[in-house]
Amino acid sequence: MVIGILNFGGQYNHLILRRITELGFDGAFIEPNEPINKVREKYNCLIISGGPWNIPEDIPRTGNAINYILEFPRPVLGICLGHQLMAYAYGGELGKGYSEFGGVRVQVDDEDTILRSLPREFTAWESHNVSVVKPPRGFKVIAHSSRVPVEAMANEDLGRFGVQFHPEVRHTEFGTLIIRNFLELCTMQ
Repeated sequence: MVIGILNFGGQYNHLILRRITELGFDGAFIEPNEPINKVREKYNCLIISGGPWNIPEDIPRTGNAINYILEFPRPVLGICLGHQLMAYAYGGELGKGYSEFGGVRVQVDDEDTILRSLPREFTAWESHNVSVVKPPRGFKVIAHSSRVPVEAMANEDLGRFGVQFHPEVRHTEFGTLIIRNFLELCTMQ
């Protein structure tokens, strides 16, 4: 099983690959303009990584990311920018003025598949200027913070999950567990 990681050149992308490898899975970076049919054939699950851009104005820089989110037939996890792209792709609402940097206390609202076995509150590492302020139709909010109403969201029917924070960095408590929960979901597909 191979996990594809869409590489936007974000500062933590190499850590996503490291966590996947540490958990006993294979991972590989995907460039944003890789054709969707090749991505479908090659990968069991996708992680849409973070990056330095703002959505929606920087959508042209994200290549085929929207297509991957909408058309990939198996589970997708959006992290930071990937979370924002997922919300945008499915019609959620994004907003500025909800920025967070550094350690943020996240409250779990609903222990779903990716937040399984987490405590009701934990510290997560964040670095963003744009936030999801309203989830897309069909998605449920599964975590929030004092500043951001949608720290994590899920649509289990579609196999789509998003987190505003960075579970791949050691500063995020239980981040490895969140990634493990997603990868275990991938093995069931």
